Amino acid sequence: MVVTLICRAAGRKAVLLSLLVGVGLLLGGPLPGAAQRRRPALPPPPPFKAPPFRAAPAAAPIGNGVVVSGHLDAVTAPTISLSYGPDWRGRPTQTVTAKVSPAGDFRLALPPLAAPTEARLGYGSEFATLYLTPGDDLRLAFDPGRLDQTIAFTGGGANANNYLAQSYLLASQDDEARRTPDARAATLSAAELRRAADAYRQRRRAALATFAAAHLLPAAFLRQQQQALDYEWASSLLSYYARQSAERRRDGYATLPVDYYDFMRGLQLDRRDSALTQSAFQSVLMTYGFTQLNDAGGNLPTGRDAGARLYQRATDVLGDGRVRDVTVGQYLLGKVESEHTDIRPLLPDFRAHNHDSTIARDLRRAVRAHLALATGQPAPDFTLPDASGRPVALSSLRGKVVYLDFWATWCAPCLAEMPASLALRQQFAGRDVVFLYVSLDSKAADWQRYLAAKQPASPNAVQLHDGGAFEGAAARAFAVQSIPSYWLIGRDGRIIANHPPLPSSGPAVEAALEQALKP
Repeated sequence: MVVTLICRAAGRKAVLLSLLVGVGLLLGGPLPGAAQRRRPALPPPPPFKAPPFRAAPAAAPIGNGVVVSGHLDAVTAPTISLSYGPDWRGRPTQTVTAKVSPAGDFRLALPPLAAPTEARLGYGSEFATLYLTPGDDLRLAFDPGRLDQTIAFTGGGANANNYLAQSYLLASQDDEARRTPDARAATLSAAELRRAADAYRQRRRAALATFAAAHLLPAAFLRQQQQALDYEWASSLLSYYARQSAERRRDGYATLPVDYYDFMRGLQLDRRDSALTQSAFQSVLMTYGFTQLNDAGGNLPTGRDAGARLYQRATDVLGDGRVRDVTVGQYLLGKVESEHTDIRPLLPDFRAHNHDSTIARDLRRAVRAHLALATGQPAPDFTLPDASGRPVALSSLRGKVVYLDFWATWCAPCLAEMPASLALRQQFAGRDVVFLYVSLDSKAADWQRYLAAKQPASPNAVQLHDGGAFEGAAARAFAVQSIPSYWLIGRDGRIIANHPPLPSSGPAVEAALEQALKP
């Protein structure tokens, strides 16, 4: 089996469907789990201090409205944004934007909130998760380019947000230093992984308790963070098997005890409807779906009773309410958007069991988009600049087989495939195959630097850049929701495969290209 790691992103910062945060990656393979976030080594977190402000104090929020204001020592982008109001998948539906003054000051005002909510602060290509409570007057400061290491808060709501910033930074350092159970799972037995996950959760709980003892935290926020640590722990256990090599599975080192998954019932996920607005809860539901609802081969279940079996399994753990509907909806939508799987055989059971019309609407839209990109359909055209600035259209390559690769320099799974991709280019040199690379880096300079250092030019390779990233023309035309995303296009400009073998698959991708080259 093959576990495929993929990346989602907002701007340049990747969000690999992580076990720590839950907005986005889908994996294939039996019992696939969430990919681990890989980030540059970070220094120890600085002590939190009052942000320096140069502007006059902002007006306090009115009623249950929220004001987020602050100061930046350097202005590297003209605007700053705050996104909130999660949909059924936990993705924000509303965004407010404010201009950053030449002096570096800004003020974001949200309308009245009915309840506390997570929100995403965005500046340039950097992002941070905030916790906003009705009536907050929150002030912040950070050094652009080093947001994670320098962000600090004062004012109403500061304690909760300083905890989030510190917790995120420390978790990133643990990840980089391979102190997390996920980083070690590939070499552990199931029992060893359970002990490691238990110990890591206890350490994170102790850090939360220490912070709460020194800084008063809202009771609801404290409960949410305690639950988030449980969801992270559960995601680590759920994804254990996916992190095991084929050799370890074959030799019995990855054998699971018969009661291994019993911990899921203790979480009582079926009673957590109110947690659906929280990213950590969405993450564990997505991890559950892609580890427990796939068939033994890591694929969408098939067969006459496939839908009934899928819903029975989900109902046994998640009940028959909204949590189950969201989990199955996430799973099916991910199969369409990230794996381009035809889910239509399961739709009758989905219609019979699903209670949420919004989930049904989004799934219908995804299926329609998938059908337009199915095998045999004309590949949508786009035009992008190459490394010299010359515009190149996909349609200009008609007459050749095109192996299309959407990627970015911040995407670790993308870069892991590049050596195999280079070897494939050499193997098919002089034949009617073009390897078309579309970078989704938001900054052209990052792309150019990587090309200069790692991508030797060759006649059968075309390098293009789409600065719009996932919202760019090319990614939208091919409904790219995650990367790497590969496509195989025939000489006639029609799609041969919307999920072809990876460059690293060896004989599989070679056979696919050879078949495409046949008259």
